[in-house]
Amino acid sequence: MSKTRTMIAALCGMAIAAPALANTCLRPEERSVFELRALRSYLMVSARQCQKGESYTQFVRRFGADLSAADRAALAHFTRAHGGQGRTRLDVYNTTMANEHSEDAIRAGSFFCRDADPLFQRALATPAAQLPQLAMERNIPQTYGDDCGATPAAATRPAAARTAARSTTPTRR
Repeated sequence: MSKTRTMIAALCGMAIAAPALANTCLRPEERSVFELRALRSYLMVSARQCQKGESYTQFVRRFGADLSAADRAALAHFTRAHGGQGRTRLDVYNTTMANEHSEDAIRAGSFFCRDADPLFQRALATPAAQLPQLAMERNIPQTYGDDCGATPAAATRPAAARTAARSTTPTRR
């Protein structure tokens, strides 16, 4: 009898928690938003580390509307997932991601700036709808984990493995 009660209690708990959990999960259409934001963060760090400010300015001008839409979608996700703490959580996420990209730049050394020009050129030549795919192809770290188990490999690999993958990718040389 106690096993049955335990099972019923567990099922009731899951039924009660399911709606709250669903609100924190990253929806499939939101994944591309976070990939685009990761690419922008990576390019921003590249611009600062490698004196590529003009290239970053071109990127922001060309994709400004798409970047703004991604900002709004990310805020909507964080607000849905974290309520009144949404803006704060988004700010923490942005800072953490930029710091991780800066750490990748330090670990990569001269390879990081060597790859900056080709990455900017490729990004500027890519249609806006394909920018999230570019971020995934280039293994741009995207560290947001509230996607309830559907995290792509690039987001879950250790930073050293991501750096190694980027430095050995033929299109990056």
